[in-house]
Amino acid sequence: MKTVGIIGINGMVGQNMLRELKKLKTPVEIKTFGREDEITPLDVAILCTDNPVSAKLAPRIKDRVKYIVDMSSEFRMTPGVPLVIPEINPQDITADTRLIASPNCTTTGLVMSLAPLKPFYHFEEVFFCSYQAISGGGKKLLDDFHTPGSYYENNCVPLIGSVQPNGHTAEELKGLYESRKILGLPGLKVYCHTVRVSVENSHSLGVTVKAKEPFDLAQVKQQWNAFPNLSYSESVVTPKEASGQETTYICRLRQDVEEPNVIHYFVTFDNLLKGAAMNGRQIAELLLERFV
Repeated sequence: MKTVGIIGINGMVGQNMLRELKKLKTPVEIKTFGREDEITPLDVAILCTDNPVSAKLAPRIKDRVKYIVDMSSEFRMTPGVPLVIPEINPQDITADTRLIASPNCTTTGLVMSLAPLKPFYHFEEVFFCSYQAISGGGKKLLDDFHTPGSYYENNCVPLIGSVQPNGHTAEELKGLYESRKILGLPGLKVYCHTVRVSVENSHSLGVTVKAKEPFDLAQVKQQWNAFPNLSYSESVVTPKEASGQETTYICRLRQDVEEPNVIHYFVTFDNLLKGAAMNGRQIAELLLERFV
């Protein structure tokens, strides 16, 4: 039987991944590991570890596993390592690919909304402000959030990740560079501001897109609704409705009041599912079906 292993089972990411892997269509034996010395030969290994651990583990276990899926940000911008959302760029994985990176949660929500429009419009600029749930910060932040008097209670904190020398945070730079890589648009201009909000689960984005061509709103909605795991709603959809769902939701589409080549819209999705474990499970499924 084919084997899939979760490395880092003791953390929140690992536990979420275990729940997701039980949804695999391909019959597999799921193995879990808390330490490197426990790891046995595998068809697919999913690293649910932080950057330093992933950096050390990936080269050490490559002779024991056929394919490695890394959920951290360690290898996302490494040349030759595909950064994959299966609905968008599954072709980036080949039989010779040994290491695959899964993208940042906020980037995932953004590019899920852009990819269906890419064949019809030439994007010039993308602007977004993220409203990121507490669960995106991990168990420690969740525990803090549930502590009376938490700094995050009834609050918006416009700072996620370490501040870089250019003043942007690491989270904001992921929105720029990861979007370019996934969409295959190295010159795409992406401007963003990431904000942690007092919502337990599901991230949201307020997005503005400028293209060379005027947007046809009916076509935009049609393309969104035809895309896998994506849905446009004429009604407002909030993080509360998105939590626990595999679908990325878009609502409040409108054309700019002055520029027909500019649209504005709202995206919301479960950051623990499509933004993380679900995407990892989809990559594993792709590998199992095509190459194992």
